Amino acid sequence: MSIQVWKQFDANNITHSMAHYLMAIHDLLTRQGYARVTDVARELEITPGSASVSIRTLKDKGFVAEDHNRFLNLTVEGQRVAHSVRVANRSFVHFLVDVLGVDLDQAEIDSCKVEHLVSTETRQKLLNYLHFALSDDPVASAFREKLHEHGFACPGKPSCELCENHECELQCLPEHEHDHEHGHHDDPKAANAPA
Repeated sequence: MSIQVWKQFDANNITHSMAHYLMAIHDLLTRQGYARVTDVARELEITPGSASVSIRTLKDKGFVAEDHNRFLNLTVEGQRVAHSVRVANRSFVHFLVDVLGVDLDQAEIDSCKVEHLVSTETRQKLLNYLHFALSDDPVASAFREKLHEHGFACPGKPSCELCENHECELQCLPEHEHDHEHGHHDDPKAANAPA
């Protein structure tokens, strides 16, 4: 992985915590028509003091506005981000459960970890994929059936540092040009070797 790609993670404007605050405010506004700091704290099961500090950051970033009665609202940008995160979350859950067959509880946990990190392009491509893969199209149905029948057991490399139990699942994937372009290596020793 190149340094520039790795640095994109830190350049993300929304943290995991911020995403949940925005979605909590959105849910409160939808459900009861208003949201205050105390409501957000109760929704997220945290102290009002913690909620206040985090909401101040969201206000400073232009995602949340507070009126003179201390009622919270999402700005246009806050609404956009909350919507994007929710779409990414639901898309990943559907992909993990309905396509890959992951347990729902685990899918919710894994989706929560990445929902705020994916790009607009990735989110749109995933939605497009799901729209086809979960459709009634005979090709999509056949693909889902074949995928669930497919058994995969990686032979593994004893010295691989990338996979659990010293079994490298990556060696079983077809090699692509971009693996070399971005500095990916099959041999972990080669990846750590000085250039």
